[in-house]
Amino acid sequence: MTTDNYSLKTGDLSENQPQDHQYSQLIEGIYGFLNDELLQLFSEMLTNSENSLNEHEQNIALSVEADSNYQIEDKQDLEIKTLKTLYRERASIHTNFFIAMNEQLLPSTLSAFEEYEEEELSLVDTDEMEEMVAITTMHSNALNLFGEDVNHLEARIEFLEIMDAPIFTHKSVSPNRICEAFQIAIKPLELRTENKMVLFKYFDEHVNLKLGNLYQTINKMLIDAGVLPEVILSSNSDDEIVEEKVFETRTATYYNPEEKVETNFIPRSKEEMNSIVSQFMKGNISVTGDELELPASFYRDPNEQNNSDKKLYARRDVLKSLNKLQKKLLELGIQSELASNNEIKDALMKEMGIDANDPIAKEIGILDERSIDFVGMMFDAIASDESISPVITDLIKQLHIPMIKVAVSDEKLFSNDQHPARNVLNLIPQAGKGVIEKEDRIYSDLDKIVTNILDEYEIDTTCFDHAVDQLYDLIENEERLAKTKELEEQRTIIKEHTRGVVLSELRDLTTNKIIPQDIQPLVLKNWSTLMFNRHIKHGKESYEWLESILLLKLLLKCLQPIEQKSQWEFLNNNHIALVEAVNDELYETKQDKTEIDTKLSLLGNTFLTMLDELGYTIDEVEDETYDAQNQAFESINTDMGQEFDIARQEAQIALEKISRLPDNVKPGVWFEVFNGKDRAVRRVKMSTILTEAAKIIFVDRKGVKVIEKDAGDFAEELNQNISRVLADHSTFDHALSRVIGSMAA
Repeated sequence: MTTDNYSLKTGDLSENQPQDHQYSQLIEGIYGFLNDELLQLFSEMLTNSENSLNEHEQNIALSVEADSNYQIEDKQDLEIKTLKTLYRERASIHTNFFIAMNEQLLPSTLSAFEEYEEEELSLVDTDEMEEMVAITTMHSNALNLFGEDVNHLEARIEFLEIMDAPIFTHKSVSPNRICEAFQIAIKPLELRTENKMVLFKYFDEHVNLKLGNLYQTINKMLIDAGVLPEVILSSNSDDEIVEEKVFETRTATYYNPEEKVETNFIPRSKEEMNSIVSQFMKGNISVTGDELELPASFYRDPNEQNNSDKKLYARRDVLKSLNKLQKKLLELGIQSELASNNEIKDALMKEMGIDANDPIAKEIGILDERSIDFVGMMFDAIASDESISPVITDLIKQLHIPMIKVAVSDEKLFSNDQHPARNVLNLIPQAGKGVIEKEDRIYSDLDKIVTNILDEYEIDTTCFDHAVDQLYDLIENEERLAKTKELEEQRTIIKEHTRGVVLSELRDLTTNKIIPQDIQPLVLKNWSTLMFNRHIKHGKESYEWLESILLLKLLLKCLQPIEQKSQWEFLNNNHIALVEAVNDELYETKQDKTEIDTKLSLLGNTFLTMLDELGYTIDEVEDETYDAQNQAFESINTDMGQEFDIARQEAQIALEKISRLPDNVKPGVWFEVFNGKDRAVRRVKMSTILTEAAKIIFVDRKGVKVIEKDAGDFAEELNQNISRVLADHSTFDHALSRVIGSMAA
């Protein structure tokens, strides 16, 4: 697929070239780069989707050929149908996307894009809500990867706006706006929500999460032109307001526990470690200083043994005996009972008929014994690795003898990072990260893979290659299923939190207030729906959210029984404008317009009835000097300021709690989390941080929410080591570094 198939005339961002200005050349360059970068990413997405479609169809053809009764799974069928639509409509989607971006990038105008944003308000639990939540999550994903670059770019563009430069607004190229441009692009297709979610997924993976280079490059262009070389962000920036209403989802970065746990660890590069161990196993390096508590084979010189009269077992004899021991243990089913390296060595010597007290008996070659001892120390390190759950540790122990055989027969084990046996030791803990009991389906799958190695492995490492393929497939499938479930949980969490915020506000505002029965549906359904969506889209510290609260306050104030003349005058002067304001706000949502008209008609009639029943006439108050309307506006302005102050204080409290968390505590990281007194500690993954409420959500390996924590409480638990991070490291390299650390102590 190539972009030549598409017309870029209407979608060329360079059409928005700036007029003469001191920054004209710079801005023209930015427009040009935006066009090139977005064009490349969008085209790559279309190409990847086509390749994915072809792959799906090929797999189905092979499955049908193998089994004529093969049935396509619903999810697979949905993805294929959606990708076919994307392929069929790619030209119009491509053009629509760039038209939407063009409108978004018009300098200093209220674009149709912004008008479209307003139309996103919708009824609770409708399809549009799912789209809003999906875009909110996509925006958060991007911010977590390159949020600082986005913040800096917005600050620099805002500076250009202040300088009256003809450039797009500082929010125009945020991940949120770019994702919404794609939403606009697919809107004419009138797809079902589930199809849109598939397209959003492709856009997220192939465009949204790859925008980092775009922001970095434009920032560099601006810095080179002298536009804010240094950026100091305000604590109350718009972007922080956005982050307070969304969730953070982020892959855990590499965390090396040696930096904080191992006081005797000598930092080395992976290449250094591989080289040292490889030379050690060949006998080119020996350990000096017998005061160290290391196996005797580490000190002995292989050359001295070779020059002695002692008879040695050939390596093939050692491997043969290891094979016999492996099969015997497999048959007996007691692999994990040989817990220590010494027990395995004793069993091996017994298998080979070696008598340690017989001076004439043959002995194992020093290099072979060194391999046995070194692997034994590595497995001791694995057994003490707290990042691995006990049941998975027991499973890995079963590979002790196979790993000895690999070390004895294949010197590449310690020099090749991609050796299949190394990969197996790394992938099993990765696949079983959240597995804590043998009844787990994943444990059963891993047990079969390990059993297959024990059953098949003699000398040829082909079974390790096969195991690596199985483990990669297992991890990929489970991560895909967990990600799907986790996204569903995130949407549910967003809705539940927002629903709680709205209900709390409604309770506060309506307590001790009288609402006529005919007006209750307008307040409790239509207006609460508007509040619900404004909170999700704009956050609690936004003008839009506060406006919805203050207008509701005014509405409730006008609905209260009239007891004083000033109340009557206030209602008389404001009821028409109030009904119009409520009408305007609700009409911008996607709620049923006929229903809104009916309810607003009831509201207007209610106000007229209240005015008539007091016995006053409009003529009697037209000449009054009392300016109730001005007082109302003053009250609204005062209330708005107070509400903003309250919102900022609440946000500051939440951010202060989150700031107590260590830097390595991020969504995507696994933890052992305290689950309450007298309850088992849970192995869970941090899924999301609801920054507005300082709440942390943890999910199990299936992506299902299992624990919710206050950020401040969790920070204290980590400080007291009640809860702790599970290190994200290579199991093999970690064990290797522990052994080298012992040798170098």
